[in-house]
Amino acid sequence: MNNLKEIFLKNNYNIKKETTKAVEFENIIVKQVVYLLPNQEISIVLNPKIVEGNEELETKSFKKYHSTALKQFPKKRNKGKQPINYGYSFKFQSDNELNTFLSNFNSRFCE
Repeated sequence: MNNLKEIFLKNNYNIKKETTKAVEFENIIVKQVVYLLPNQEISIVLNPKIVEGNEELETKSFKKYHSTALKQFPKKRNKGKQPINYGYSFKFQSDNELNTFLSNFNSRFCE
């Protein structure tokens, strides 16, 4: 997990909050939040305000992800009675793939 945190730091993100469910990173320039999930595979979650309506990101997204850990993201009703925070998850096969995605994401969506 430390190597993944280093990738975020290298791509201008600081750790804002860390729980057992997710690590919250914030871009130091535009204050965009991205969550890193502590799964077996490399998974991040992006804000739906950026993904929805962007065909490129929607196509690359794995699926919607609902969790109370996504505190900075909007809420939406899922399966329960109360709305829950949600975003769009993205999965990566390697550290390098994550690094490339974050670099491209920053240059295209965080300026």
